[in-house]
Amino acid sequence: MIDTPGKPVVHDQVRVEAEIDGKVVSFRAVVVHTVPTALWLGLVKPDSRLERLVTGDPLALTFRRDDAGMVAESTFLSHLGSTQSRLFSVEMPAECRLTQRRTHLRLDAECPIQYTIVSQSDTATAGLIGEGVTRNISAGGLQFVVRAPIADTVSAADALELLLEVGKEAVMAEGEVIRVDDATDLGPDWRPLAPTRPPRPPRTLIAVRFVSISDIAQDLIVRHIFALQRMRREGPKRPD
Repeated sequence: MIDTPGKPVVHDQVRVEAEIDGKVVSFRAVVVHTVPTALWLGLVKPDSRLERLVTGDPLALTFRRDDAGMVAESTFLSHLGSTQSRLFSVEMPAECRLTQRRTHLRLDAECPIQYTIVSQSDTATAGLIGEGVTRNISAGGLQFVVRAPIADTVSAADALELLLEVGKEAVMAEGEVIRVDDATDLGPDWRPLAPTRPPRPPRTLIAVRFVSISDIAQDLIVRHIFALQRMRREGPKRPD
């Protein structure tokens, strides 16, 4: 992923994802106006489902950028004009992330995960089972941390079977390891820490992209992301 920030502009094409009545839906839209705090968007075709969005609903935005894409979190602000099925405004994203290709919104989240190696170059360790906790998740892949030395986990290009706990649901998927990093001396913000004596317990950070996952499983992940966005924006509930 490219960390260079981008900025939405008029005429950008954007895919808008939202949760409506418990289902994740997407709209094809175009940026028609920008102000410092908001984007005005227009759907390519009117869609009555847009009428069900209300102020504060979390959204995932994916902008087209030639061969790349740009993803961001946002919230619905209001409908615009005489119809509620085409024009609307959303919060100007606080941060946009450029990607090399079409991708999904990724959000920090801690979910228990189990993995099984199903194929790798060294077939002697195929069938190895491990477990960890996710660092972040998306409908296209995830990163997770394993409390084990990097040599005792997996390698890039390994094929894995994954069992992920998303809220109260279980998600099964097949994935390919795209990166493995030693996370022993990384802090809570994932920045390097100075080595200590005695050494810290070993940790390994593993990045995986999904190569096989059902639409239902992807839908569960996206709905979980929207639920996390909503809770983080609203803050912790105060006791009565």
